[in-house]
Amino acid sequence: MVRRAEQRLKSISVLVPLERVQASLSEIGFMLQDTATVVADGKFWQRMLYVRGQETISVSEEIGDVYPKDPIITICGSNRTISHVVKGVGG
Repeated sequence: MVRRAEQRLKSISVLVPLERVQASLSEIGFMLQDTATVVADGKFWQRMLYVRGQETISVSEEIGDVYPKDPIITICGSNRTISHVVKGVGG
């Protein structure tokens, strides 16, 4: 039986550009798996799914005229991954 590391779920809004978030995820080995446009709370969002092994990170950015845009990062991963991502994006 293969035991997986315990994972947690954390969602944060960050005040950094999407490009910085993407660079931080790439540095620690997450790869873009898929993208989709979704409607939530009466707004359009571009949602990107990043994967590394059993861990997933969803990055959502509002599509529209609002500036600055604050990406929302939802992480399903280990405590170590969560800490690294939060630190990497200045949280």
